[in-house]
Amino acid sequence: MIHTVQTIRIRGIPVVMLAIWLVTGLLTAGLISLVRELTHDTPASTLHAVSPSGSLSRRDPTPWARWTVTEQLSAHHVLIVHVETRYLDEARAIASQIAAPVHGRYAEILVYVHRPGRPDPVAPRRVQWTPERGYVESSYE
Repeated sequence: MIHTVQTIRIRGIPVVMLAIWLVTGLLTAGLISLVRELTHDTPASTLHAVSPSGSLSRRDPTPWARWTVTEQLSAHHVLIVHVETRYLDEARAIASQIAAPVHGRYAEILVYVHRPGRPDPVAPRRVQWTPERGYVESSYE
């Protein structure tokens, strides 16, 4: 006894082929969306990416920006920010731009200033802000 399988068709195209095209299209769209999200740059001087929940955020430095926030973390009323810049002598001014809009929400803000690519094992500059002492810059060079 020989059994034959009928192929279901929609407008002359096998349903299996339509399903394969659909899945391929969805995977391609997802991949394009992922690549666009990973390559999308946020302006360097915006700190709105700091999550109130304290989640860690990391992004690559923006090559044409004067400075770039590459990491930030907040926990227990402390904000820690890592910045990459070629202008280490501007560490205090950079920290002021970062801390001023948000210092009312934190008991302490630490801004670690690195050279691009972080070639040094320790950040060459750190600026600490507290309500009691204001901005205090430390140099580790």
